[in-house]
Amino acid sequence: FLVPWPMPEADLPTMLLSVCVGFALCLLLYRKSPGGTPAVLECLRRRRKVGPGSYIDKPVAPAQMQTLLDAAMWAPYHGPRPPWRFVVLGKKAMVEMQQLTLEFYDANWRETGWGGGTKGTEEQYKDWRTMTEEEITGRWGPVSYMVAIVMQRQAGSRRMPEWEEAAATACAVQNMWIQASTMPSLACYWSSWHEAARNSSEMSEFLALGPEDKCFGFFQVAACDPASLKDNRTRSPEKHMALDWRA
Repeated sequence: FLVPWPMPEADLPTMLLSVCVGFALCLLLYRKSPGGTPAVLECLRRRRKVGPGSYIDKPVAPAQMQTLLDAAMWAPYHGPRPPWRFVVLGKKAMVEMQQLTLEFYDANWRETGWGGGTKGTEEQYKDWRTMTEEEITGRWGPVSYMVAIVMQRQAGSRRMPEWEEAAATACAVQNMWIQASTMPSLACYWSSWHEAARNSSEMSEFLALGPEDKCFGFFQVAACDPASLKDNRTRSPEKHMALDWRA
């Protein structure tokens, strides 16, 4: 999805709505949780990767998926249009994508290796292939949506540096993850996917990528039982914040 900006032929009601939305976001930013911590900070603390081992076979409602996309839309970007593009794969399409992945490696494993670039014998490849094919209905079976994360390169006279577009796309994914933290029964996971297949011309055609577009992997969205999740993460300024204050 793309959000045009500046808005074409914006009239007074449209501009007023924009001001209201911005004001609402400011209220959310400074609203306190019952413990006195800013509400947004609480969402950031709850944001976490939930892997396939915690997924349950329960569908995620399309409205919940749309809420994540709505959050992604508000990520910052530089230039005439946002660089992100999401291809939301439902059950049928995600199976097609995984089969495409296997077909790519069947034809190229000797040159590219498989998975993250592992190379070995044909017997080793076949073992990996069997395991990966079983994951279609096993590991990834409960997933409701696999969202391809695509960076679209700007065209025309005002091309942004690629790193800016990559950073903006990552911000959009982070927005989805933060929004998911408000729905405890949602489990999300950013998979970089199998590198050679992800970067292949076959995947580019499947996702309808432009010549300079890049796929950064797939954002998995599934259901989980929040009561079964354990969170042992900690953060401390000494370990997790490289910081230099200068007057």
